[in-house]
Amino acid sequence: MSRFRADCSRCCGLCCVVPDQLAVQGFGADKPAERPCTHLNNFHRCCIHATRALQGYSACAGFDCYGAGQWITQHLFQGAAWSDSSDIAQQMFAAYRYWAPRFQNAALLEAALPHVRDDARCAIAALIGDLTSGEHQDLPTDAVRLRRETLALIRAALRI
Repeated sequence: MSRFRADCSRCCGLCCVVPDQLAVQGFGADKPAERPCTHLNNFHRCCIHATRALQGYSACAGFDCYGAGQWITQHLFQGAAWSDSSDIAQQMFAAYRYWAPRFQNAALLEAALPHVRDDARCAIAALIGDLTSGEHQDLPTDAVRLRRETLALIRAALRI
């Protein structure tokens, strides 16, 4: 089982606040970035979770933070929530924009591990650690570039 699994019960709804949501992408309505979804309650839980697809929020069902949300909430902010203060909110929003793509790419690398050559396995495992520890500042901060580099590494390391 992957260690990159979302646990919404340990998060403060960052995925429902930080990114913008566009109706054309499968959200019931447009929502600007850094504003809570109208269906997020005071306990940071979705009020329509069980029926979200029926209510026009099918994109929510396909989203996964790969554990970034709970890691930010619990590890970086010791259980604080964006709703505690505007200062915490801005710090958490910046952290989410920084860490979410890293966790997504780390999960992708972890999924590729069983399919890569033995000589590439250690390098990929190390990169997974680097992506989720923040110790290496030479990693790209641009999410698109990070995805491109992650996919190129996987392609180069695959057993063919």
